[in-house]
Amino acid sequence: MIKFAQTKIMTFNEALKHKKNILKNSSEFTKTLYDYIIIPAIKEEGQKYMDEFRKSPSSFFDESCKTYSSDSQFKVFLFAKNSVQEVL
Repeated sequence: MIKFAQTKIMTFNEALKHKKNILKNSSEFTKTLYDYIIIPAIKEEGQKYMDEFRKSPSSFFDESCKTYSSDSQFKVFLFAKNSVQEVL
């Protein structure tokens, strides 16, 4: 199940600003437990992005989500850092 930090659909720039605000206002402890990424708002596209992200998280950047979105609409996704592991 996908959990969104905010259910509002946003443009990429709005989602990036929202993510930066969350990180700015989060404690260092919280940042060690959770991460936030921007994903496409359309459920199927967001799931495809997450599937690819899980294979190699370190090769993805905020802008990576743009290539997975057909309508340029995004959401901010929260996940526990230990739930997404890079496949070696």
